[in-house]
Amino acid sequence: MLVVDIGYWTKVIRKILLLALAIAVILLGFKLAVYYIPFLIGIIISLMIEPLIKRVQSKTTLNRKTSAIIVLLFIFAILIGLIIWCIITVVTEASSLLQNLNTYISRIYEQIQGYIDGLQMSRINIPAQVVRNI
Repeated sequence: MLVVDIGYWTKVIRKILLLALAIAVILLGFKLAVYYIPFLIGIIISLMIEPLIKRVQSKTTLNRKTSAIIVLLFIFAILIGLIIWCIITVVTEASSLLQNLNTYISRIYEQIQGYIDGLQMSRINIPAQVVRNI
């Protein structure tokens, strides 16, 4: 006769259900990330610029709305400047790379030829047809 421990099986089932629930919550979190990530980014940005707004407000006679607009315009100007600088840098580097592409390809070809010439084919038993093709 087989003795069945009900307490053991309830623990196993409970752990399996908790694992399935955790996996479902993680998958649901990834699916909902499209919706809550912008709000999370907004909260982080507001927490970061709050001290700047208070500083501008305390150093000048401006109210909170005007101080916030000035700080936001300043930050957006910096971000747009950085984005434009990155785009210009990428375009100039890409054009430089494309202008020198033939040089780079010929150097790679010469390196590979040097490695192939450096192999001692007599020590390796490779058929003559394969060596000719290489």
